[in-house]
Amino acid sequence: MITVLSNCDIYTGSEVLSEHSIVLRDGIIESVTDTPPVGADEVVDLDRRSVAPGFIDIQVNGGGDVLLNDEPTEAGVHKIAAAHRKFGTTDILPTFITGPLDGMRKAAAAVDAARKTDPGVLGIHFEGPVISPKKLGVHAPDFVREADDAVFAAFTSASSEGKTIVTLAPELAPPGFIRRLKSHGVLVAAGHTNATGDDMKRGFAEGITLGTHVWNAMSPLTSREPGAVGALLADDGAWCDFVADGYHLDFTTLAVSLRSAAPRGFLVTDAMSPVGGTKGSYRLGDLEVTVVDGRCQTADGTLAGSALDLATAVRNLVQKIGVPKDEALRMASTYPAEFLGLGHERGRIAPGYPAHLAIFDNEIYVSAIYYNGQLIQTS
Repeated sequence: MITVLSNCDIYTGSEVLSEHSIVLRDGIIESVTDTPPVGADEVVDLDRRSVAPGFIDIQVNGGGDVLLNDEPTEAGVHKIAAAHRKFGTTDILPTFITGPLDGMRKAAAAVDAARKTDPGVLGIHFEGPVISPKKLGVHAPDFVREADDAVFAAFTSASSEGKTIVTLAPELAPPGFIRRLKSHGVLVAAGHTNATGDDMKRGFAEGITLGTHVWNAMSPLTSREPGAVGALLADDGAWCDFVADGYHLDFTTLAVSLRSAAPRGFLVTDAMSPVGGTKGSYRLGDLEVTVVDGRCQTADGTLAGSALDLATAVRNLVQKIGVPKDEALRMASTYPAEFLGLGHERGRIAPGYPAHLAIFDNEIYVSAIYYNGQLIQTS
C-alpha cells in the first residue's frame, strides 16, 4: 500500500524541507519529494503541520499509570509504550530501577515478549542495582548490590536481539566487569555514582559510553575535582542524556551542559507512571509520590523521576533555552538512535527507514504519529 503524507514541513534529521511530501510503501519510507506521486492508495493532507522522526526515549520507568518495576509483564510493557506514543515517542527502552534480581529477569522476559509484536520496544534499561549508597535518589537501599556474577546474569538476561543498557556506579564495578558487559553487547552508562574523575577514566577505558540523567544523582563538577559530571562532559567518546523538565536541571545549567556535550547530548524523560495516565500519585516501593505542578516528589520534596514527555522536553529546549527546533528534535530522535547503534534504521526520515514519525504543530504539540503502518491520531 502506498501512502503519501503531503503538505507538511519535514525535519529529516539532517535538513528541514518545507511543503514536501513523504511517500510510504507498506510502512517503509520510499521517498521524500516536493512532487507527490500520482496513483497513491492514500493521500493525507497534513495542512502544513510538521513531521519529524518519532521520538526515542531510552529511560522510561513507566507510563499510563504503570511502573515496570510493579508490572514486569508483557501487558505492562505494552501499556507503557502506548502511553508515550500519545506524545510522539514511538520507540522506548522500558527501564527497571533498582530492585530484586527476579524482578529484573521478569522485566527482561516481558520486554522480549513485547518486542515480538511492538517494533517500538527497542530493549531494556537496567538502572541499578550497582549504584552508590551516597547517590541513591529514591532507589531502594535494600536492593543495592555488589557487581557479582548473579547481577551480571540478570543484566544479560534479555535477548541479544534487543538493546540492553545498564546504568551503574563505575567506582563500584570490579576490574573487568564493565568490559565483560560490553563484550556481551550491553551499553554501559554511569549513573547514581559518586565517582571521581579517575574512576570515570577507568570506566571509559572499559567501555562506559553514556551518562544517565547527567548532573542528577552523580558527583558534581567542582574547581579541583571533575567528578562524574565533568568527566562525562569532557570526554569526546561519551554521550550525555538530560532531563529537560526544569526540575532536574536549571535551564541555564542545561544550556551550558548541552554546549559542552554537543553533539553528544540528547533527551530522556526518566518518566514515571503518571505520563499518559490519569492518576496524580503513585507508590515507589515504600514511598508515596505525588505530582505537584508537574514535579514528581516524595513527602519530603525529593525528586522521584518525572512526569515529563519528550515533546514537552523538546519544546522546553526551544522555548526556554533557544535551541533551534531542528537541533532540539535531533536530541529526541537522531542522537539517541545513534547512541543505540540504530542510526541506520531510526532517527531519520529517509528512504528505507521504518515510518516511525511524529506529527505536530508549530509549538511542538503532537497531534498524530505514523507508527507500525498506521496513522494514529493522538489528540
